[in-house]
Amino acid sequence: MIIDAMTDFDIAPCLTKGPLAESGLEFTNAARNLGDHPFASVLRAWCIPSLFTRMEQLLERGDDPVDGTNSALCDLAGFLSLANSSGFKSIKTNGNLPVPGENAVEDADVKEVTGDHYGNLFRGFSSQSYWDEPAKLLEQRLTRNGIPLSEIQNKSVLDSGCGGGRYSAAWRLLGAAPVVGVDISSINIEDAARRAELGNLEDIFYKQGNVLDLLFDDDEFDIVFSNGVLHHTTDWEKGIAELMRVLKPGGWGWLYLIENPGGVFWDVIEILRVVMKDEDKSTSRAALQQINLSANRIFYMLDHVMVPINLRLSPSEIEGCLHSCGAVNVRRLQRGADIDRIEHIFQGEQYAEQRFGIGENRYVFSKPKQ
Repeated sequence: MIIDAMTDFDIAPCLTKGPLAESGLEFTNAARNLGDHPFASVLRAWCIPSLFTRMEQLLERGDDPVDGTNSALCDLAGFLSLANSSGFKSIKTNGNLPVPGENAVEDADVKEVTGDHYGNLFRGFSSQSYWDEPAKLLEQRLTRNGIPLSEIQNKSVLDSGCGGGRYSAAWRLLGAAPVVGVDISSINIEDAARRAELGNLEDIFYKQGNVLDLLFDDDEFDIVFSNGVLHHTTDWEKGIAELMRVLKPGGWGWLYLIENPGGVFWDVIEILRVVMKDEDKSTSRAALQQINLSANRIFYMLDHVMVPINLRLSPSEIEGCLHSCGAVNVRRLQRGADIDRIEHIFQGEQYAEQRFGIGENRYVFSKPKQ
């Protein structure tokens, strides 16, 4: 199976029905009609910050997200159609840029491609984005959901799929110890270890490994943490089983998986996944760097848009898997940090459910005591 061989409608079901179907198809067709000229790849990449910015403006103003997003998609379709008629394809290049679609992603390559995707996104983070922001976000998410920081003091934590180690560091800074981060990407592990050393952070360790086959004994950690990882793997249920296996009896876990339904927010991301599915990741990153976006801003925009697998799950699917793996005290969290979709819903903001569906699937759960 070739991941890139999925149809547009597999990737973005909202193109078949729903409030964005017509404008979404107009936009994706206009993007495809640009062809495979390298400058077309840059134009398609620039559509990502354009749409994200428009959605953020709609949120700030409290405008109807459906009407506003339809307008944004139609505006971009018009822009791309105008660009297509401008004659830019006659511009000669030196031929060194990748051709869109030349590198299909086989299932066997998913782990490597996913690891490199996030490794190259994370390593550009500033010190503030790496150290300060994750600790603040984690503290808000814990305490607003009734989990005091006293419960994590001197507890061993596994950050399964740690990426560049931002949240591993956050757990350590909030008092957990020791903290172990595991990630498939050597880029991430090397960068995380380097930052921990520069920050003089003790009792934090990083190992390269697969979250679907953790290299740890049974019953090893007080807390297991999987934050937005397993929905990018080939077997999210196996990942949950592994979390439960290495969790100590009486210990607890934290799990975040992206949500279904997800409102206009996820519809737009899936439409962008259609537009960008054949694009070279380094070219797209460079296009966003060219307009001076920060590394964490580029991560936010390309995170789900350009990763090979981006599975959205319902609460019933997640809860069913947790229970089948032996988890108890399963609780879907109803609060988040100020930036979180679930927090907008909790605060009862107008149009919040249209924008964000049910909000992030964040869960805490326990392993029964023996």
